[in-house]
Amino acid sequence: MTLKAQIQEDIKTAMKAREKERLDTLRGLMSEIKKREIDTRTELTEDQVKDTLQKETKKRRDALEFAEKAGRAELVQQNEQEIALIQGYLGKQLTEDELRALIQQEIDGGADSIGPIMGKLNKDYKGQFDGKTASGIVKELLG
Repeated sequence: MTLKAQIQEDIKTAMKAREKERLDTLRGLMSEIKKREIDTRTELTEDQVKDTLQKETKKRRDALEFAEKAGRAELVQQNEQEIALIQGYLGKQLTEDELRALIQQEIDGGADSIGPIMGKLNKDYKGQFDGKTASGIVKELLG
């Protein structure tokens, strides 16, 4: 089953179970997927759907950061729940330690700037890590 089909099924399940927060998040995801399909005038591939989900995760991480700074506990909790829900569709994410090891491996292999390292990570592990975290680790290790 494709990610898009899975999200559609989960919308139905959430409606039947009357899970309002989950339903709102899933509808938002579906809306973004459909909006992107309209923009490209094609059916999205699985990778494009994953990319859309990654972007939605990033939006929520940014919102989470602002909510934490503003001391809005209810928004922090809501964004954390939405991130967890979306991550469930993206599959296993690399931990910070795994990411650090992969980046160190690239540096040991001769990469000396952020561009080639991030390019290799995106090529091999697309959708499995947070770009902001990876970028920070690369900058730290290249020091």
